[in-house]
Amino acid sequence: MAAGKEIKKKIASVQTTQKSTRAMQMVAASRMRRTQDRMQEGRPYSQRIERVIGHLANAAPEYRHVYMTTREVTRIGYIVVSTDRGLCGGLNVNLFRELIRNLSSRQDNGKESELALIGNKSAQFFRS
Repeated sequence: MAAGKEIKKKIASVQTTQKSTRAMQMVAASRMRRTQDRMQEGRPYSQRIERVIGHLANAAPEYRHVYMTTREVTRIGYIVVSTDRGLCGGLNVNLFRELIRNLSSRQDNGKESELALIGNKSAQFFRS
């Protein structure tokens, strides 16, 4: 009989953990959506800034700043920002899949790549 009670207790504990995990995932998904919405709202501003900088660069064509000149790309740096825990749906998986696809295509073109990893999940992924 004691084994039956222990099993029921374990089941109840697992169900409670599932509920709290599900709630945490919903909160994380909501935050992610809000952040993506804010990013979309900022796009027109960044596009406008790009146009203004382009006009400024064309206003004085004799002045050429290092950042305004076009040169051949030989090295590419990636700043990979991932989560620490992983309670955000497929964010990390999709991020790593896209990054690997991008890295392999760049490598095929003979470009050298460097990674700056932020977040525990990205460090774990690239360590293994």
